[in-house]
Amino acid sequence: MTSHQTPTNSHPTHPVVSGKMILLGTAIGCVVLFFLTWVSLRSVEKRVHFDRTHLFWADRADWTASSVIETTLVKPNAANAQYTYNKPRYRDPKFVIPEEEESAILTCAALANSNNFLSEETRRSVLQHAGSESTTTSDPKSDYFYPLYLLALWHQLNNDPAAAKDHYQQATDLAPKLLIIEYKNPKGQTLLNLNVGTVEIGCDRVIEEKTKLDQRLVLVYPNQVTDAAGRIYLPVYDTTYRPVLLPQVEGYTIKYDHPEGWFNIPSRLGLIHATVRPINQ
Repeated sequence: MTSHQTPTNSHPTHPVVSGKMILLGTAIGCVVLFFLTWVSLRSVEKRVHFDRTHLFWADRADWTASSVIETTLVKPNAANAQYTYNKPRYRDPKFVIPEEEESAILTCAALANSNNFLSEETRRSVLQHAGSESTTTSDPKSDYFYPLYLLALWHQLNNDPAAAKDHYQQATDLAPKLLIIEYKNPKGQTLLNLNVGTVEIGCDRVIEEKTKLDQRLVLVYPNQVTDAAGRIYLPVYDTTYRPVLLPQVEGYTIKYDHPEGWFNIPSRLGLIHATVRPINQ
């Protein structure tokens, strides 16, 4: 009696991959790729933020700066509505400084805006707010770049270039960022020794559940005169800025490429161009 065996397939069977599995695998791969890219970018951002190239004040005419970038603190309509209960909604720049520092900066800004800026009394007061242990020393120990900058300017205007240079370097080392304003005539020629006057830059904070601005913190830079590169140099905090006062000069019209509204500085040095024309032209 002959036995019959059921024939078998000599080729192994392969699992069938469904379209859903392919889509799931693709999605997981995209998520992993996005995560790795984000981690890489954050790492680069941190290195850029903390690895600051030392800037020598004596070489400031050769500094290379990126143009400032226009922005806003007002949230667009698509982002939780621009107005809620008749109150504007703001994007928080996350700029916070200690109360003690803010008090010192506001006091120094008021001194910078006074008619007695060149007095010895002003120097002593600014020196005190710069963190010096004694108001008689000219070597303050401070983390506050703004009072140090005002001390440098005070010494410059009182014909002490050596002390001015030292304090300018200290302020440059401590300042998170520096704003440069470059003045040129319509032909693109730099303007040396142009007496610009006072510049004021606001550092706004967002308060009351992002419905109100605290605009008290305004850095005042008096007695600004352009150097051989046609520039002035203003140390600032790392935040979003508002030009409170970009001055005009008697006998001229000055057009700033960023005359109003908020702006950011994309790198450590930010540049604003200013074109200066005589009024009779």
